[in-house]
Amino acid sequence: MVKITNYGDNPRKKLLAVTLVAVLSIVAVVSVYAVFIGTFTGQDVTVKGLGGGSLVYSSNNADPWTTTLTSEAVNNPWYSRLETNSGGYAGPVAITWRLEKQIDASNWENVSLATTTTNMVLNGTGGYIYATSGGVWSAGNYNWGANVTGGGTYRVLADVESE
Repeated sequence: MVKITNYGDNPRKKLLAVTLVAVLSIVAVVSVYAVFIGTFTGQDVTVKGLGGGSLVYSSNNADPWTTTLTSEAVNNPWYSRLETNSGGYAGPVAITWRLEKQIDASNWENVSLATTTTNMVLNGTGGYIYATSGGVWSAGNYNWGANVTGGGTYRVLADVESE
């Protein structure tokens, strides 16, 4: 609400008051339209994954690699790698690998301190990614068996995030 005071016969004061009312009216109208002008909706975004693949295991960090290992003894070494298919993401990624132990039919818990990180650039053509700092095979592939806390069922998870 704008209060207009009677300024008598002074034309300058009347002009100033009218101008002030006009400016305030324009600002109010522009503010209302700005809400409508500033709302934009983008198109759908498709996020490209790794192109499919699987996480596999080996008891000797070499062939054969398989989706399951059975009857490994506590403290026996075993390793993992992520196998990706072509047509996947291309660009820098950070992969956090972690070991989990099954606590019941549908629940798993992290095995403390059993994590490692891989930083690399994916090229979208697929391939093997190892639990090493650079993702390439080496004798330094992470030994998950060293973190097994006792009998049970374990799995490795690889969380891949773009950088």
